[in-house]
Amino acid sequence: DIDEAFVLSSFEIATEYLKSCFSFIFKASEEKVDAYTIGTWSSKISYNSVKKHGTAEDIARLPPPNFPTLWNKSCGRKFLLEDEIVHDAGPGQFIYQDRAWCIPESFQFPEKINRLEGWRRWLQGAIHVDGAKKWWIKPYRKLCHSDLHSAQLRNAFTIEWKPIFTKMMEAPGLEIPTELKDIDEAFVLSSFEIATEYLKSCFSFIFKASEEKVDAYTIGTWSSKISYNSVKKHGTAEDIAKLPPPTARNKNKSCEGSNPGKRGRDVTWHHADEAPANPEKQRRTQEATKADIAWHLP
Repeated sequence: DIDEAFVLSSFEIATEYLKSCFSFIFKASEEKVDAYTIGTWSSKISYNSVKKHGTAEDIARLPPPNFPTLWNKSCGRKFLLEDEIVHDAGPGQFIYQDRAWCIPESFQFPEKINRLEGWRRWLQGAIHVDGAKKWWIKPYRKLCHSDLHSAQLRNAFTIEWKPIFTKMMEAPGLEIPTELKDIDEAFVLSSFEIATEYLKSCFSFIFKASEEKVDAYTIGTWSSKISYNSVKKHGTAEDIAKLPPPTARNKNKSCEGSNPGKRGRDVTWHHADEAPANPEKQRRTQEATKADIAWHLP
């Protein structure tokens, strides 16, 4: 029953529907629109593309991003959208490695994610597909090291996620609602703008690049750029003046011994655990070792 006539008529119906949802796309010439590939179409109708380029009417028709459920505020429960079952990943939901976890063993932080999408996950959480099931992972800001089952996850969380987003949460006047149901897309976007202005006031040197380039920075790049040493090296005088006092981990340490050795005479360590051992501690350790050896000698 699906003949060419049906293909053409259904195509016209579907195209009219697209025009009603994504009118900004059809502002280009008909020849140009007809030449779009399906990859271009899928990119143009994406949530972020519509938020950036769509008309007010287009944006108003958008569903909540990455949010599989809506909240029934009268009873505080969730109801499903489009019959899509998404399970809540509660405490101790998953058993592996001889203990209970709140995330599946297959969970990984997304790679090369931009700051807005990362902020959305930081505030709201996100869907994770594990086998045939979909799980809603709690807001990433509520994760802790004991929730993460591998060194790789813990490093990604500590090095890439926490620095930039904890800094954004310090923005003056920004208060994160305690109830997840109150963190809707409008709040995500408004809080993102507030936090971005705060970043501009602290790290103005980063925003000297083009807006397109800055928007494309991954969260790992952001966390690297706002680090103490990065600001000391690349920041403006105003940026540097706003830095907190250096800590053992971000204060450069140099080795100025009389024996340069393989690494040269003047060496800078960027982390405390890379610096040479404490001589006094080494001496005590050596004495204790000698005493232990003497104790065991006949």
